[in-house]
Amino acid sequence: MSNDAIQVLGVIKRYGATTAVDNVSFNVAQGEFVSLLGPSGCGKTTTLRMIAGFIEPSGGVLRVHDRDVTHLPPNKRDLGFVFQNYALWPHMTVAENVGFGLKLRKKSRAFIRDKIAESLSVTGLSGYEDRLPRQLSGGQQQRVALARALALEPQVLLMDEPLSNLDRALRVTMRRELKELQARMKMTTLYVTHDQEEALSLSNRVVIMNRGKVEQVAAPYELYENPATSFVADFVGVTNFLEGTALGMDGKSVGVKLASGQVLRAIAKEAVTSGTQVRALIRPERVTLMTASIEGENVLTGRVILSEYFGAVLRYSVQLDSGEVLRSEVHNFDGFIEDGARVWICVLPEHLRVIPQETAALT
Repeated sequence: MSNDAIQVLGVIKRYGATTAVDNVSFNVAQGEFVSLLGPSGCGKTTTLRMIAGFIEPSGGVLRVHDRDVTHLPPNKRDLGFVFQNYALWPHMTVAENVGFGLKLRKKSRAFIRDKIAESLSVTGLSGYEDRLPRQLSGGQQQRVALARALALEPQVLLMDEPLSNLDRALRVTMRRELKELQARMKMTTLYVTHDQEEALSLSNRVVIMNRGKVEQVAAPYELYENPATSFVADFVGVTNFLEGTALGMDGKSVGVKLASGQVLRAIAKEAVTSGTQVRALIRPERVTLMTASIEGENVLTGRVILSEYFGAVLRYSVQLDSGEVLRSEVHNFDGFIEDGARVWICVLPEHLRVIPQETAALT
């Protein structure tokens, strides 16, 4: 028997000539928190709704705890669902909203009363039983929607951008509460978001989607440090790209000849053939600026064209002598560099990652 709570196997969804979800496959292990992350229109919500049973797939198989649920109605899948707009009944109290699904399942009054109390306690809403949704804050409404889903004791919890309607400060608070609750209850969770910060901070693993396809499935650290494609590198965090030609490999180290003729040493996760057009990527926090002249391998030179002061963090845009612009982000402990200053950048090979251009072209 598989340890997977959810298996998505080659799932497809077509609307006429348009393929919204194209041969998508991934799994969610028991007790795991996985996020579907991608831009608007990438197919993440369609995928979630197919798992929930709200949309019929055009092809592929959906399994929940080794049971084929591909063509089962939503109420037969034993899944909890938290909607983006909460979907609370405005004329019902908090307690009535939380117990609504249990009432439809014809549970006893005593059972419903106990589950309402338990779910509200878990979500920090004890004492709010008699309030109407309009008497609650956005964060409280979100917790009522979550309590309603938990009251059904689902095998798996599906969440469709539940924090997107909240202001930033409340989103951060609710994100922390949600992570603590999920860890405490060990609830298998599949979460849809377009907010990369949300996905990285909440998830055990993240499924990156683009144009209906899966680009990469990995832990947050792996996604950020070792993106598989240019799309992932650009979508998750901020990235600098330098284009060039691979000169051959020495272990995992590869030489990259830039258009200017300068050669940089970088790291390639997979073998790269000499002569291949590649993109070398480096994160802004790895770009350290120096105002004193330095020499050696992997040294770039340029001029600051934009400096931005954010208190604890300083951000710079540097135009290299070769014309490319690199972004740098550093902590504020070495002083502020003014616009127009000449700078030297020493790029460590382990901070410069190579992705073949043919991979980048797919995105």
